[in-house]
Amino acid sequence: MAQNEKLKVYFISEKDSPRYHRCLQRIKDIGLEPVHITAIRPLVFGEETQGSMRSKYWGSPLTLGEVGCFLAHRSAWLQIAKVESGPVLVVEDDVGFLPDATEIFSAVAKRYNSKRDFIRFYSDWVRSCYRKVSINNQTTIGIPFSPGNCSVAYMIGPEVAERLCVHSKTLHCPSDDFLGQSWIHGVREIHCSPFPCIHDDEKVSTIGYRPKFNLSLSAEFQRSFYKFKNSLLKRMALLKALTRAV
Repeated sequence: MAQNEKLKVYFISEKDSPRYHRCLQRIKDIGLEPVHITAIRPLVFGEETQGSMRSKYWGSPLTLGEVGCFLAHRSAWLQIAKVESGPVLVVEDDVGFLPDATEIFSAVAKRYNSKRDFIRFYSDWVRSCYRKVSINNQTTIGIPFSPGNCSVAYMIGPEVAERLCVHSKTLHCPSDDFLGQSWIHGVREIHCSPFPCIHDDEKVSTIGYRPKFNLSLSAEFQRSFYKFKNSLLKRMALLKALTRAV
């Protein structure tokens, strides 16, 4: 990011909704440049879910809300990959910014020079991190022991955005889980601590109810094997991530 250039914030929201106006004002209040990405509300499942393994491996089908949320994030990635040359922030419209958030975002953006990292600024809980690097007196970034699973706010560059687009042609899981499987996409997840953002709608979600159903014994075995394999790959990815500097 160039000197004195405002960090862009791609925010996902339904145009002119109360949450749109609230998020827009919050971004302006902290002195950053908002870029609107239209929320997507699909009425039917499209080709992007054909061949999805969600039901087989997660025990529940994708909801229309999850598909819409993912497609909106992918719209942001497509635009970032096409028009940006450096890191930007991506947020959902229920994000809240804590004091000093602007300074933290700007400091992280100045340090962000990797073509294979994305930085998560919020998750459901704080992870233990390794190879931590100080950004300022209170803030560090590091490699989390376990990936996050909430995509309220994260920073990516165009190269990472391109990788995410390539690996999301078929939607197997919600955007939170997709980002959490960073090793599959050839990228690395970095966490900022403490988080400069909050999810201030008290975890009210627009993705809808996620139905669960009983799996057959063979399907449950496949699901358990998949979870074991995924856990093993995640630990291997952590070891590989530790070999690169932050």
